[in-house]
Amino acid sequence: MSFEDIRNRFQVPARKGARVLARGQPGTVTTVRGLTLRVRLDGMRWSQPYMPDELQWLPADAPEAPQADAEAEPDD
Repeated sequence: MSFEDIRNRFQVPARKGARVLARGQPGTVTTVRGLTLRVRLDGMRWSQPYMPDELQWLPADAPEAPQADAEAEPDD
């Protein structure tokens, strides 16, 4: 299946990089596998499978996962 197939079948805005909540935890859609979407939860190394209709879809302008120390200033 493709993201387009998932969008049509489940009537969800599925796309790579979409921000979602999976069981209350924020994450990012990484790929499609069969009828499931793989979601990498924030702070996790690997993605996990979820059914598209069990995810809460966040607005397209939702912030990306925070980068650890991305904006941290060095202490002098």
